[in-house]
Amino acid sequence: MEQPKQKTITGFGLFKSVNTLVATPKNLDDLTKCIDFAKQQKFKIAIQGGGNSYSDVFFNNQLVIDTKQLNSIKSFDSENGEITVEPGVRIGDLLNVIMPQNWILVGLSGSVNDAIGGMLSTNVHGKDSWKNGNFSQNVISFKIMLANGETEIIKNNSDSKLFNSIVGGLGFLGLITEITLKLKPISSYMVEHQIQRIPKLENLVDFFYSLEENGLEYAHALLNPFVTGENVGQGISDSCRFVNERNCSNEKFKEFLVKKPRVYLLKPKSFWSLCKLFWNNNTNRILCDMRYRKTPTSNIKNIVPFPKYQYPHSAKPNFNFLFTPSGFFEIQTIFRKDIATQAFMELLSLSRSFKLQPFICGIKRHKSDSSYLSFANDGLSITMNFSLNVITTEQRDEYCKKLTAIILKHDGKTYLAKHPYFSKDDFHQMYPDYKKILELKSEYDPDGIFSSGATQRLLID
Repeated sequence: MEQPKQKTITGFGLFKSVNTLVATPKNLDDLTKCIDFAKQQKFKIAIQGGGNSYSDVFFNNQLVIDTKQLNSIKSFDSENGEITVEPGVRIGDLLNVIMPQNWILVGLSGSVNDAIGGMLSTNVHGKDSWKNGNFSQNVISFKIMLANGETEIIKNNSDSKLFNSIVGGLGFLGLITEITLKLKPISSYMVEHQIQRIPKLENLVDFFYSLEENGLEYAHALLNPFVTGENVGQGISDSCRFVNERNCSNEKFKEFLVKKPRVYLLKPKSFWSLCKLFWNNNTNRILCDMRYRKTPTSNIKNIVPFPKYQYPHSAKPNFNFLFTPSGFFEIQTIFRKDIATQAFMELLSLSRSFKLQPFICGIKRHKSDSSYLSFANDGLSITMNFSLNVITTEQRDEYCKKLTAIILKHDGKTYLAKHPYFSKDDFHQMYPDYKKILELKSEYDPDGIFSSGATQRLLID
């Protein structure tokens, strides 16, 4: 094993960084040595997948295990739709293998660079989670290396305490070394993409609860956070369903996901750094208005490759540098259907009162699962991205305090891989099943070897 190296790591939001030792194991033997090294040094271990989380779920100022070299596809049964992978396999690379063979995963995240192990550890939820469930619904079984260096196989069983603790458990009980996934069959990787103006929030809620009758599999919506009055919550619905036509060759498909060499007048990071000179609430307002106005009032349909629908930001590398030097943070909160409209209005009103307008504001529908730290339930979520360049630390803290009060008042929950600013007490109210994970922690990791910034902040007494 190569010796861990001192590095500065940061999340996708670029608002926080930490200087730490980073180990990059290549195999199980290296992983065992990493754990032995941590025990000798009395270090805690955090686990990094794709490194795209917004919060401190993979942060640690002692030792971080980066899984990027554990990236092999161990086996693929293209007849029966089963695949076994290591945790560092990126979702874009996996889709390049399975979709030309007419298979897909459900509950996909929004980045082609997310790692499978991280997606399982945060139990990500995609635009189809309202129908198919979260990423955990793909899982047949997985192997996990525990604090004692032994590997255990965990099968998908809704009654399994270990399964429900590890899925969405933020790497708190061990390191996932291998995952076997059950794939969903598709007849084509082309989808019928539909977009339409939605005049106000009530209509948007109705849209999400008409998906079944319209035969739509994937759906989300973008709100214009600047609109007030009777049209508050005005936005655009964005949905699709797979079609049985226009199937293309394997080579043609790969054009949509494989990164091709490009010629830039400016490097992507430099381009976004230049753009930020012109970025403020006024430009954000103009862009939101333009996006709404150019969207048809009636439903428009186009046939497009699925990746073009699912990953619209993959063609915009390093756009997060638009928000340097302070970075940005993202909050995603879910509420029951009967509460969602009122709760969303209160959250949007709170943001306006702080002059903190989200530069992205989206809504999705979800369904619950058995994971103890599962974010999703049968309801609607709102996602808001905020630049930290426009407010002070004190304003941010005051805003988050009031935002959390609204969430708790309406019996909501916040996604753990995003919101980095709520407290242990708030977490305990949102996720009462955390106690079940702590019980297993004392059994499987009594010395607390596996511990990230998020688990230290939320779970450790």
